[in-house]
Amino acid sequence: MSQESRAPEVGAEVAARIRGDDERALESLFRAYFAPLCEFAVRYVREAALAEEIVQDLFADLWARRADWEPRGPVRAYVFGAVRNRALNLRKRQATERDWAEDETVTEIRSLHRAPEHADDALEREELRSRVNAAVESLPERCRLVMHLRWREQMTHAEIAGIMGISVKGVEIQLSRGLKALRSLFRSR
Repeated sequence: MSQESRAPEVGAEVAARIRGDDERALESLFRAYFAPLCEFAVRYVREAALAEEIVQDLFADLWARRADWEPRGPVRAYVFGAVRNRALNLRKRQATERDWAEDETVTEIRSLHRAPEHADDALEREELRSRVNAAVESLPERCRLVMHLRWREQMTHAEIAGIMGISVKGVEIQLSRGLKALRSLFRSR
C-alpha cells in the first residue's frame, strides 16, 4: 500500500471522545478508516459487500460498546486487528456451514423435516430422529448445549457465546467437536 492511500493516524483522544458519546469522533474515525478497512477485509473475504458489512458492523459494535472501549495501542492497529478477526471468524463460520451442508449426515437429518410420502418413510424418519437424538444426547454437556442452541434454536455463534459465557472461538470448537462425533457415530452404524 502506498503512503498516499494510507489512512491518517487518528489519535487516542478519539477513543476518549467516543467513550464520551461524541458522535463526531466516531464519524471522523469512520471517514478516516472505512475505505482502507474495506480494502483490507476484501483480502480475506473476497467480496466487497461482505467486507463493507464487516467494517460497518465493527463501527456499529464500537459505538454500542463505546462506554467500555479502551484500545490498547494505536487506534489504527485496533481497528485493523478487529477487522482481521471478524473476517477470519466469518471465513471459519462459512467453512463450518459449507461442511455442514455437504455432509451426508446432514442430508439424513434434513430428511427428518420433510413430510413422509409413505408409511415406511414415516417409520424410517422416526428411526433416524431417534438415532440423531440419541447421538446428540451422548455428547458431553457443553457440546450438546452448543449444538442445541445452534441447530435447534438457530442462534448465531455470538449469541451462543454470550449465553454460555465462552468465546465465539469456543463455540466454534464445540460445534466442530460435536459434528465430528456425530459423523463418527453415524458412519459406525
